[in-house]
Amino acid sequence: MKNRFFCVGLVCLALVGCASGPIARQIQNSFPMNKDFDIAWQAVIETFAEMNLPIMNMEKVSGLITTDWIKQDDPQASDCGKMGVLSYGVGRRVKFNVFVKKVGDTSEIKVNAMFEVLVKRYGIETIGMSPCYSTGKFERQIYDLVSAKIK
Repeated sequence: MKNRFFCVGLVCLALVGCASGPIARQIQNSFPMNKDFDIAWQAVIETFAEMNLPIMNMEKVSGLITTDWIKQDDPQASDCGKMGVLSYGVGRRVKFNVFVKKVGDTSEIKVNAMFEVLVKRYGIETIGMSPCYSTGKFERQIYDLVSAKIK
């Protein structure tokens, strides 16, 4: 009887032990732009349009643009941890905001991204959304696209 409980305990520990949480990283999400605010703002708007990003809020006075949730399937853009044997992530999404800020005669953009993954268990039961951490890839991609427009 003791052996049976011990074996069941080991199996449970092995199944749970396979899972690990996401790891927060230090990423660059603030980027200097060598152009004035209006030029940087226009480049950000054009980037959103080209990427077909759903703008939820846009306010030039504050320099803020926010998106709604967007399907994001690049596994290298976020760290969602390692799921256990019985659960797995079925879809990542991102919601982000971009701040365009005046800095003297130039400007700066700051990209804040929030990622999540939908977790399912046994292939059918939805557990819910689990937060993920950005790897900085998405923020750099936005900066590179905006930067290319103002050169």
